Amino acid sequence: MIVVLAIDALEYKKVLEYNCENLKQHYFGKTDISEFSQPRTMVLWSSFMTGENKEKEVLGEGNKEMWSKKWNLDETFFKNFKNPVVLDLPGYSYELDVHEKSRKLLKEFFETEDKDKKLQTKQEYNKDAFDHHKKIKEQFFKALEEDHDFVLGYFSVADVIGHLNFGDNLVMKMIYKDLDEIAGQVKEKADKIIVLSDHGMEAVGVFGDHSTYGFWSTNFKDLGNPKITDFFDVLGNL
Repeated sequence: MIVVLAIDALEYKKVLEYNCENLKQHYFGKTDISEFSQPRTMVLWSSFMTGENKEKEVLGEGNKEMWSKKWNLDETFFKNFKNPVVLDLPGYSYELDVHEKSRKLLKEFFETEDKDKKLQTKQEYNKDAFDHHKKIKEQFFKALEEDHDFVLGYFSVADVIGHLNFGDNLVMKMIYKDLDEIAGQVKEKADKIIVLSDHGMEAVGVFGDHSTYGFWSTNFKDLGNPKITDFFDVLGNL
C-alpha cells in the first residue's frame, strides 16, 4: 500500500522545532512552489494531482467558485491505482460545506471589532476545525484497514488552526504532535509513505499566513528540492 499524508500548511521549521521524527521519516526537505504567484491551497493541490501548473485555470474560476472545482479521476495520477481512496482533498473529494464554514468564520473574525464576538467566533472556528480533524482521522485509519493500494488523507488542521493561532506555541505543538503520531501509525500499515504539504506557514503577529515553500518526506527516496507537480510522476510510477 502507498500512503500520502497531505497536510495543509505543514511548516518545515515547526517539524524541526518540535522534533517530529515520524513526519520527517528517512528523507525530508522543502518543495519548490516558486512558480506560483499565489501559493493558494486549491491551486497547489490541483497542480499536485494533475502534474501541471493549474494556477491560471483555478484562479480564473473566482475566489468563491474555485472551491467547487473538481478534477476527474482520469486527469489525476490516481488513475494509475486499482483501488485508490482520496479523503477530503481540495479539487477532488473536498468536503465543501465544512471548509466553507471555516472560511466564513475566519472572515467574520477579522471583520468584527467587538472583542466578545471575536472570542466567540474564534472558539467556534477552532472547535469546528478540531471536530473535522477527528472525523478525517477516523476515515483515514478505516481506509488503511481496507483493501486499497493507495490511500491519501488530507488534513487541514495545521492550516485552519494556524491562521488564528500560529503564535500560540502550546496549540501548534499539540497539533504537530498529533500529526506526528498519525504518521507513526501509518508506518505500521504502508510500504511507501509520502508526507506532503502544499505550503508552509509563517508568523504574522499572533496569526499565520502561507509561506513560499512546502514540506515533503518519504521513507524510500531522497527527492531533493521537488516541485509539487513532480509528485504526479513520483507517485504515478511507484
